Amino acid sequence: MTELKIEPKADAQGDKLDSILSLLGKTMSRLDEMEKNLPAPPLVSASDKKDEDSEKAAPMEKSDAEGSDPKEHGKAGEIKPDDEGKLKEPGNMSFKKDEDEEEEEAKKDDDEEAAKKDDEDAAYADCQAKADSVYSAFGKSASRPLSGESLTAYRKRMVRGLQAHSDEMKNVNINSIKDEAMLSVVEKRVYADAIAASRGTGAIAKGQLIELHKKDRAGRTITEFRGDMEAWLGDFKLPAHRVMKFNTENTKR
Repeated sequence: MTELKIEPKADAQGDKLDSILSLLGKTMSRLDEMEKNLPAPPLVSASDKKDEDSEKAAPMEKSDAEGSDPKEHGKAGEIKPDDEGKLKEPGNMSFKKDEDEEEEEAKKDDDEEAAKKDDEDAAYADCQAKADSVYSAFGKSASRPLSGESLTAYRKRMVRGLQAHSDEMKNVNINSIKDEAMLSVVEKRVYADAIAASRGTGAIAKGQLIELHKKDRAGRTITEFRGDMEAWLGDFKLPAHRVMKFNTENTKR
């Protein structure tokens, strides 16, 4: 019973396989016919092949002439060390590196300018303090630097304000001094003579009155004035009068 049932099934599968193989054989033969009808490939001579190889090598030679090394670039996203041993950044990261370097250079320039500005401010402050120590002996104070006034011009202005107290330097043209060393010599001399004049050990210019502050043994401050009395008394004097005649009418009887 079982053998009778299996045999028809096996025959049916065999027939199906035969039909598939037959169809496949027909397809292969048709493909062979189509391949025969295709045009033949063009013949390539040795000279044509040489020209093609030279064209492929041309872009590589051009990149070498421009200074770019293909080995330096490597694969996309690959980081290779440069000659100094530092990692080179691929792709667009090089632009970020250039921006960082520019920011560092700009920050360095700003720091240098700030340091230079601090040095200039310190020089102005030292000059003002030095002049103020002399002006205070005369009951005055050194003015601040003017806007846009250079350090040399400020020093000359401070010296001119005390120049009258120095017999040796009172006729010197301070503005004509160009040498910084010479200006320092004149400045030192004028300040020394002005301090001596304020202490009563030097000459005081005509028309000036110096206010001096002293302390007694009890610690009280005593104010004295030294100099030309006309500096304050002249304002209270009347103009000079001259007798022209004597009125004697009232003496007659």
